Amino acid sequence: MKIILFLLSSIVVASTSFAKETPLITGDIGGSTGNNNGVTYQEVHLGVNLNFTDWLTWRNSGFQRTGDKIETITGLDSTLRLVLRTKLGQSGSFNFFLGPGYRWSSKEINNAVIGEAGIGANFGGFGLSGGAKYLKYDKDRFNSDGEILKNEDVNYFINISGNTSFGK
Repeated sequence: MKIILFLLSSIVVASTSFAKETPLITGDIGGSTGNNNGVTYQEVHLGVNLNFTDWLTWRNSGFQRTGDKIETITGLDSTLRLVLRTKLGQSGSFNFFLGPGYRWSSKEINNAVIGEAGIGANFGGFGLSGGAKYLKYDKDRFNSDGEILKNEDVNYFINISGNTSFGK
């Protein structure tokens, strides 16, 4: 365990000490929607991203899920994203990201393993991204009518970011 902690801390220190194009910390706000067994839901997200390098981001996003026939839940999505960036002019970039993660929710039955992928663009401090998030739930879940919900789910998201960055 000590070796793993040492390696992770070495990667963080080495990654943040080199010049990079992305700010160290960025924030975003977004929304998503999905459908599970005919039950549509919506989510609101508030994210904080720690950009270790131009190609590695740790994203933590608080969320709230609401919808018909489901109980409102809140929680935290934490993902480690691999990012491929391409510069566009002096102040822009286009990126593709993917990565694994985990969802902790206010109701333990909604905890899930995450896999996500998406694309985005940034221009002069403003960013727009979108993608899909796959959720594989740890436990069986039921709607308000007592019907079992599928054990996996895909939701589609859009995030907006702007001038919420700190450090280089």
